[in-house]
Amino acid sequence: MTKSRRSRVISGVTLIAIGLLLLWLNSIEDIGQSVVFYIVGSLFLGAYLYSRSYGLLIPGCLLLGLGTGSFLARFDTIEEPSMVGLGAGFIAIFVIALLYEKRSHWWPLVPGGILLVNAFAIGAQLMDFLFRGGWPLVLVVIGIIVLIGAFGDRKSRKGAA
Repeated sequence: MTKSRRSRVISGVTLIAIGLLLLWLNSIEDIGQSVVFYIVGSLFLGAYLYSRSYGLLIPGCLLLGLGTGSFLARFDTIEEPSMVGLGAGFIAIFVIALLYEKRSHWWPLVPGGILLVNAFAIGAQLMDFLFRGGWPLVLVVIGIIVLIGAFGDRKSRKGAA
């Protein structure tokens, strides 16, 4: 058998095995959906770790987060488990990229933070406060962050000079 044919046979058998496994997992009521999310998310995450393609990290972490939310839904301890899982998935995008690439984009922190805050009771109260007139505090917080960044840049420039 040629190398090309052997590669196609292995790929075909792998796809059939994964398809049958996923079909079986879908039939399991309790954890089937969670495991499907974990398997597919892990494949994306593994592909990201192999190729360092940021586009693979995003669906990997989001699917793993959805799997976690689906798993947490089995327990009645968290009111919005899917929001917690998805928020954690967004935060994981930031953390994994930071740890693996030594740099990260800040954008996943925004939806992740919003989802996590809203998933808990304090999130509803906070959103109600902001929409009733407390939203200017967001500008104050952003201003404080900008000031802290300005003083941090100044110190690093002083050491470089």
